[in-house]
Amino acid sequence: MNVRSIFRPWVVRVEGDDCLADTAERMQNEQVGSVVVAIGGRFVGILTERDLTRAIAHGADPRVVTAADYMTAAPAAVHLDADIHEVASTMFEFECRHLPVLSEDDSQVIGMVSIRDLLGTAIRLAGSPG
Repeated sequence: MNVRSIFRPWVVRVEGDDCLADTAERMQNEQVGSVVVAIGGRFVGILTERDLTRAIAHGADPRVVTAADYMTAAPAAVHLDADIHEVASTMFEFECRHLPVLSEDDSQVIGMVSIRDLLGTAIRLAGSPG
């Protein structure tokens, strides 16, 4: 089984100069745990719930500090044909819960795959108990 069969084919994007407060509000409204960060339309990183928590713990002013200030730059990413075992290994290796899914030519983020997507797949493959 590969990423193509489990990923979410939509992405919430923010600009690098968007403040953390606006970014967190957007994440809440869109009900996502991560956003893609772009500068000038180019993918430069990912900002996650963990990054927001780190910013607050550091005393960052969420109305002043930007997404680019706390994003994970050049994060690990996967392609549509990546095996889900490879995805799980990458998440484990990099201690992350969200991976951008890149187009074949790596020019754009076309979706996201999360630990929740992997867990849901594992549950479906295992079947229902009883």
